[in-house]
Amino acid sequence: MARKPVFGNCHICQKHTKLSFEHVPPRAAFNNCPAVGKQISELINKNPDNYFEEKGRISQRGFGDYTLCEKCNSNTGRWYGTAFAEWAHQGMDILEHAYRLPLLYYNFRISPLRVVKQIICMFFSITDDLFACNHPDLVRFVLNKNECYLNSDIRIFAYYKVGPHGRYIGGASIEKIRPDEINRNTIENLVRQTQSDHERGRVLSEIACIPLGYVMTFGSKVPDDRLADISFFAKYRYDDYTSIPLRLPVLSVYSKFPVDYRSREQIHRDAKANKSD
Repeated sequence: MARKPVFGNCHICQKHTKLSFEHVPPRAAFNNCPAVGKQISELINKNPDNYFEEKGRISQRGFGDYTLCEKCNSNTGRWYGTAFAEWAHQGMDILEHAYRLPLLYYNFRISPLRVVKQIICMFFSITDDLFACNHPDLVRFVLNKNECYLNSDIRIFAYYKVGPHGRYIGGASIEKIRPDEINRNTIENLVRQTQSDHERGRVLSEIACIPLGYVMTFGSKVPDDRLADISFFAKYRYDDYTSIPLRLPVLSVYSKFPVDYRSREQIHRDAKANKSD
């Protein structure tokens, strides 16, 4: 039976129209298998070891949602999707050949501008449709394939992602809160804080997927000094295809909280120590 059409505001151009399914990341970048999505509110006070036991929304086609109009989906996919997939496959090759612990600089042969534009398109899809209203400069940046340079307040970071879980955070306050102290009331306070910070431009977004994770910040400090800043990708031209040496950190994504890169062992040690305090 054919799926009922989904209508809403496109997360990029903001037009109210029929929406198409947008893979995040693109299907060719290791996102072609069924995925289970869960809200952070559903995982509060749950042991990360049991995340897989929690029920969630199953997407048979991979992670993503109906977020973009057909025109924005088609154009951005055609302009940036292939270049991003090449970047992702090179990252996976490096991880595998370095036995998941690359410590050196490795050359990525890529189209930098196309890669960073696809990353930003992904952030558009995991946020709500009001994100475009607050960032018209980013709308212009992704809808004009030849436009270069990002606002200096906007920074994009990357890392090699290891760990069993993915993480998609559309917007979070930069305020640091101990993960073991978070409960439902804290989440409500975080939402209010994030809304306030968003008005002042002090929020971050994160996408953690195989094999690379990404963080985008707005007018805030680096949330973790280990993250590699790839904002300079936006200084290249659309047709530039070049070799860039990068040393990306290997960070564990086991926690549900943004920019929390503690390993499973660290999380259990911290939980045990906090109970004894």
